[in-house]
Amino acid sequence: MSTTVTVLYFGAAGEIAGKPSEVMEADDTDTLCNRILEKYPAMETVPFRLALNRVLIKEGSPLKENDIIAILPPFKGG
Repeated sequence: MSTTVTVLYFGAAGEIAGKPSEVMEADDTDTLCNRILEKYPAMETVPFRLALNRVLIKEGSPLKENDIIAILPPFKGG
């Protein structure tokens, strides 16, 4: 059974997804990333980092119910 998490899209990731956020299901961040890339293939062209509950993470992190994942592409500006 998968865990329900909220995914927040920022910058170019939000433009590709066409929305600022959505609820998805996955047990870990690797599975979540695969589901996002399946749903939004153009996301493969955007390098991004993940934040789990406001903390930058590496791949393979387990997810808990109601976690918040932010998709953070490079930001422009100064």
